Amino acid sequence: MDCLEMALIQDFFQKDNIVIDKIIASKLLSQVDLATHLKEINHTLNSKLAVEDEQIYLSEKDREKCYRYLKKKKVTIFTYYEGEYRRALLLLHLLLSKEDMNLAELTDQLLVSKNTALAEIKRLKQELEVKGIFLKYSRKTGYTLLGSEFVIRNELVNTLKNMLKQPSGRYFLLETGFVEEHELLLLKNRLTNLQKKAQLTFTEESLEELPIILAFLIQRSQHHRSAWHFKVEKYDIKNTKEFPMYAELFRHVTDLNENDLLYLVLQVLSATIVKTKLDLSDSEDIVKATDRFITFLEEECVMQFSNRESLKEKLILHLRPAIYRCLLCVNIKNPLTDVFIEEYRPLYEKIKVGVGIFEELIGRSFPKEEDVFIAMIVISSMIHTKKAAEEQVFKAMVLCRSGMSISKLLLENLRSMFPKIEFVGAYAIHEVSQTGFEPDFIFTTIPIHTDITTFLVPPVLDKEAREKIKNQVEVAINEDVTKKTKELFSYLSDLFPEFCKEDAFMRIESFYMKDEQPKVAVKEDHFLLTEDHLTVIQSADLDDALTQAFQPLIDRESITESYVEMCSLIFRQDYPYMMIAYECYLPHAKPEYGVLKPDYQILLIKDKVQLPNKDSMQLMVALAPSVENQHVEWLLKLNQILLETDLQRMLNTVESKKELFSLIEQELNELIG
Repeated sequence: MDCLEMALIQDFFQKDNIVIDKIIASKLLSQVDLATHLKEINHTLNSKLAVEDEQIYLSEKDREKCYRYLKKKKVTIFTYYEGEYRRALLLLHLLLSKEDMNLAELTDQLLVSKNTALAEIKRLKQELEVKGIFLKYSRKTGYTLLGSEFVIRNELVNTLKNMLKQPSGRYFLLETGFVEEHELLLLKNRLTNLQKKAQLTFTEESLEELPIILAFLIQRSQHHRSAWHFKVEKYDIKNTKEFPMYAELFRHVTDLNENDLLYLVLQVLSATIVKTKLDLSDSEDIVKATDRFITFLEEECVMQFSNRESLKEKLILHLRPAIYRCLLCVNIKNPLTDVFIEEYRPLYEKIKVGVGIFEELIGRSFPKEEDVFIAMIVISSMIHTKKAAEEQVFKAMVLCRSGMSISKLLLENLRSMFPKIEFVGAYAIHEVSQTGFEPDFIFTTIPIHTDITTFLVPPVLDKEAREKIKNQVEVAINEDVTKKTKELFSYLSDLFPEFCKEDAFMRIESFYMKDEQPKVAVKEDHFLLTEDHLTVIQSADLDDALTQAFQPLIDRESITESYVEMCSLIFRQDYPYMMIAYECYLPHAKPEYGVLKPDYQILLIKDKVQLPNKDSMQLMVALAPSVENQHVEWLLKLNQILLETDLQRMLNTVESKKELFSLIEQELNELIG
């Protein structure tokens, strides 16, 4: 791959939608040259960078591939930081660096001149003073942030959330070096398991954001050892039934004081969820307020809802984390706020008046973003009262990374626009493979890879977006023989006797004289379980265990000797963080340290190994991770069967790798089934 293509990858990685004209002008390319380079990039990365409406779109998976490739080639990920990135980086270093920072150190970190660094420091100082945080300088200690620790941590959270909305924000935060990927994997695993214990489901966006936010807050708590306090009025969080479950997420962190832990738990409680089976703590007041709110909408605003109880459940589900966010003074980011208000202003203003019922309850005003989320829930419930009069010919699903409010509103808007299409629901990307459903169309808010006819749509559809998507759907039907046949056959179906309908359909299809392109469902890659991936030994010390776990990977030419050395070094330093279940540890390193191909080996040690901290280890999972993250879902499944089944108790009866294989295979099959 040449230097130009490497530069293009850097541009694609750092930006969201890349305008082709700007790329051509900045790189002095022709459209033909760009197409050639794009083809070579897709071939090298095994990616599918897509061109649509004169722009290049990256899926999250392709952005990850760009990042991993740049890391593998040891190319500088960020050669320059935009203003928003500089501000975030400056704040992170002031909050998390082990020592106070002087101007020279900050200049090096920001990749700018001293004058620019001074200007950034001055700008940040002014912004923070409005919030009660003060940036002080002394010749002896350099720059220091002073103020309420509660306000400082809120500023950290809001900064992180803002960065995670940026195209490459996640990777920017990883590149700061303040958190490691294995920490994020541990926290994500625990959050995934918490969902079942707490009987709730986080939005996909929350499940991606939370590990990063929690990891940075843990770093702040370890950096800031002084006592600090904050008060959560009315809600005694520590004495709720949820608190112990949520606190377990942080059992690997030492020296957390009471307020550190409470603040971390509140971050999880304030995350957006899509469903829950547990009652809200102090929920009676919330339930009564919700009833009053819906009555206000019905009587004062003359709104009608086909399913009042369903609306009530959705509102209560949103209000729980919304109340915690208000108590924390953490403002959820809703990039659609202004677009939504402009599109639905009269309804929004009415609903906003009713939201005062909830504000009176908690003694706090909801920010505009929360008002909009509540309005989205209400309006989507109103739209759903409209029934399609036409027969539904096609099936479709909506994919959206955002929370329930946005995805449901989009779903109901599309239902009203396309009465011939049966929309089966709104899903997160990771849920597609679990539905077992192959639709005719997918409407998605982020780029995905599939051969199913897909339409990229904005979360809120204005007049222009509606017209555009209507035209795209009409063209898609007319250019696809099977869809044209379905549409015509649906119109004529009642004219054919039942016994000849199948033949009639085939004749209509052949009439169009076109070949149908096969559909390929959205699929995920998984590691395969075989006996060769399992080892059973009677006893070993830590050195022997590491050797026997990684030797099969060397024999299969999946890793280099240097990778084993790096894994051993990291594991000896960080093994408490590599525990993925009771007495089960995951030694691993980054792929660039010597992974030739993704692989793994599970080592069962009958006589448990005692680790330096006196904990025991029975299972060691040696991992050669995939650059494309194929291992992540496999790890989650392994983690799930270790935590939620009797597998570990039964390991004591295992005598051979054949028995171990049968045991794990049985649990995996039951999990899938």
